[in-house]
Amino acid sequence: MATLSLNPRLFRVLLPAVAILVFTSLALVSFTAYSHDVVPSFQDLKELIKPDSPADRRPPTDRPPPRYKPTPSWLPPPIKDPFPLLSNSFDAKPPSIPSYNIPRPNLHKEYNLTAAPPLFMGFTRQWPMLLQCVVSYITAGWPPSQIYVVENTGVHFYNKAGKLSLQNPFYVNHTTLNRLGVQVITTPVLLTFSQLQNFFLDIAYQRGYEYYMYSHQDVVVFSFEDGADDLERGEGDRPPEVYDDDPDDRDRMLNPPSAKDPGYKTLYENCLAELRYVLDRGERWAFRWFQYDYLTLVNREAVDAVGGWDVMIPYYTSDCDMNSRLAMDGWTVRHRRAGWINDASSVMEDLSVFYRDPKVGRPRFVDPNPLSPEEEEQRAEERKKKEEEEAATKAEEEQQKAGEDETPIQATERRKAKRDGKEEEMPSDPLEYFRILNKVGVEMGLYKYRDAGVRNTWHKSQRGGQGEPFYYDPEGFDAGFNEQIAAGRRIFEEKWGHRGCNLFGDTALNLEDQWRVEHDWEQPEETGE
Repeated sequence: MATLSLNPRLFRVLLPAVAILVFTSLALVSFTAYSHDVVPSFQDLKELIKPDSPADRRPPTDRPPPRYKPTPSWLPPPIKDPFPLLSNSFDAKPPSIPSYNIPRPNLHKEYNLTAAPPLFMGFTRQWPMLLQCVVSYITAGWPPSQIYVVENTGVHFYNKAGKLSLQNPFYVNHTTLNRLGVQVITTPVLLTFSQLQNFFLDIAYQRGYEYYMYSHQDVVVFSFEDGADDLERGEGDRPPEVYDDDPDDRDRMLNPPSAKDPGYKTLYENCLAELRYVLDRGERWAFRWFQYDYLTLVNREAVDAVGGWDVMIPYYTSDCDMNSRLAMDGWTVRHRRAGWINDASSVMEDLSVFYRDPKVGRPRFVDPNPLSPEEEEQRAEERKKKEEEEAATKAEEEQQKAGEDETPIQATERRKAKRDGKEEEMPSDPLEYFRILNKVGVEMGLYKYRDAGVRNTWHKSQRGGQGEPFYYDPEGFDAGFNEQIAAGRRIFEEKWGHRGCNLFGDTALNLEDQWRVEHDWEQPEETGE
């Protein structure tokens, strides 16, 4: 009897094709039988092929179902990338900055500094705020190569790989940052504020930086382009501390030359000059603050001397702890002034305005997480009542003063243009443009401090990212963040036995008293005869 033999290689080739043919035939028969009753809709087919959810993957249980929280009645609108010029093109480059703000090469050497102090900028969430901060530093004259964005999101390499979407709170666009010329360092895990500060310190150790700077991401900065600036910047403004033994110090800080005058210095150059100044004084110094710690110059030796930042105090009051320990150990901390640093909670609609592009139109900012219309109306009524009782606030006085610069004819034309929906023409001269831009920066700071309850609502302006790598519920993240803040405050009080930030000024505590003292708010009652 003849036998049929099949080449093994041919068998391996034919087997998948036969399997596909059989599967297709069975599916066709099944679909034909099903179609006698009802034709499946597109939605039916979607249900058949949709991926399973976490609830589907959970093994069965006889326990009662969870009780869910109510669905929020108000959600902020989706955020937009505020720099469409870079985000909407694969090869676009940022515009040129004003010529007078272009940093000179090796500027630090002009101040006899062996290395330029790097600027660390920690980022965890809210990409538009970070991007605005970076752009404002660059256009104010800070060398992009000296800016280090420290991505502290906890998503590992997934942002660099482009796996997160814009609505994800932890989204950051590495491509855009690279186009701007800044450096990006990614933390190995999500760090708290104190841990992040120690991470900066570690980078300084590894790279040999004796001095470095750090900035918050929710700031908008400018150089002294128009010279002395007498605009009132509200609660976020900190007056500088002048050296009484230097008769030129006050004038140097508060009456700087403008961009059109000899001797003009950018924000970056003023920071280098401040570092040179404090080194020449031979002072035992730790920090130089520019609007508190929104921008801070750090002496690594001082932070090292007191043992770094206390990681047991994760967020708020961590600064109280550090500043007090430095003061107890004889290190100085001073408020100084090198440029304008506005504490902001809003974002410019188009960041091209920082490059003084007149085609973009008048600078306007938007709140990335606006209140619901009902809540905004209620808060507005409360503010109005308070203003009527206490008279006009400083913010209102400044806004009124800013309006006085207009002539009646200019004011009429501006109001008419607004009614007609026409865009005001912006000046092509970068310095004239700056004056308008600077006032908007002031308004952004005033907007943030308009109400204590809304100062940090920008934290929750992104609500997307479900299903993406290392997704974390935004509401849950914020709730956990606030719990850690509260715990940190309690730890600070237990550590020092005192309630209040100014330990050095309010107590006689010293460095060795940490975790060794009783509560000073629970003093034993005195007994009499």
